Amino acid sequence: MSRARSRRRLAAIASCTALTTAVLLSGCSSSGTADSSSSSSSASSSRGSFVSMVTPESTGEYYGAMYCGAKAAAAKAGIKLKIQGTPETTVDAEMQVVQSVLATNPGGLLLTVWDNEAFNQTLASYTDAGKPLIMPDSFLSNDKFLQSVRTDSYQSSYDAAVQALKDFHIDSGKVLIVTDSPGNALQSDRAKGFKDAVEKNSHLKVLKYQYVGGDAAKAAQAVTAATSANSDLKLVFSTNIGAGTGVAGGLTSAGAQDVVHVGYDTSKAQVEALRSGAYDALIGQSPYQMGYQSMELMGQILNGEKKADSVGEKTVHTPWKLITADNVKDADSAKFLYNADCSAN
Repeated sequence: MSRARSRRRLAAIASCTALTTAVLLSGCSSSGTADSSSSSSSASSSRGSFVSMVTPESTGEYYGAMYCGAKAAAAKAGIKLKIQGTPETTVDAEMQVVQSVLATNPGGLLLTVWDNEAFNQTLASYTDAGKPLIMPDSFLSNDKFLQSVRTDSYQSSYDAAVQALKDFHIDSGKVLIVTDSPGNALQSDRAKGFKDAVEKNSHLKVLKYQYVGGDAAKAAQAVTAATSANSDLKLVFSTNIGAGTGVAGGLTSAGAQDVVHVGYDTSKAQVEALRSGAYDALIGQSPYQMGYQSMELMGQILNGEKKADSVGEKTVHTPWKLITADNVKDADSAKFLYNADCSAN
């Protein structure tokens, strides 16, 4: 059953440009191992080193766009870049890749993880040796990394909730948040930002979080159960692509046409679902910029243009934008729609 929402319009929210003091917004979902490499014409840095990049969800558009940014910056810096990852987001799968990469002794490491504590010990010997670790869309709980380049997960979600409450005139009823496990600090921040905004700006009751990881089937089951048990469910927030896909399908199956759905990320499938009414708004991030800025800093360090101890900002926030059916075709929105085709970036 199609969920027609032509009468609904959510105002666009855009972040400021990326500044070290900006308050601006991460995530995705999926299933093997990808391995690719990129090098400039000079093939390596002045130190003869190479950089490894490891992420989960290596087959998705989000990380594909991030790879494009990192490859562009690596080519500009004249540094060889080796990219590896796993389609799934499990710690065990990525841990195996990280351990094999560390065994090759890369001169620098770009790393994105979903669990912010699980990799602390594994990376300790690498960072203790003074090797640069830069984390696009991620960070470690022990702070043993040079810089994290990511969206402000809390603020982006907070602002999206405020806009949804305002534009849809929602003030009573219930809210469901579908997210990843507490080990994923960025997605926990998304859930908390949305929850805090709802509780501060409305009389809605936030239901117990539904932890589904990036599993669309689990998300669909969770939202279907919630609509059945709560006739006054008014708003659902999904914090990653897999969860959002499941929520969209679950709401459609349940015929819950009046439930507002705000999701995180802008994969091609999600954008199509936005156009059809399965989402009311999507929070678009800047994965290309995350990859580019992370690799750009790495290049400056490896090429001797900047010293690691001179890097002052531990966290740099990249721009984000709330994408709606009204603004999805705007020229400014294009850079927030994920595209793994490097020729298009």
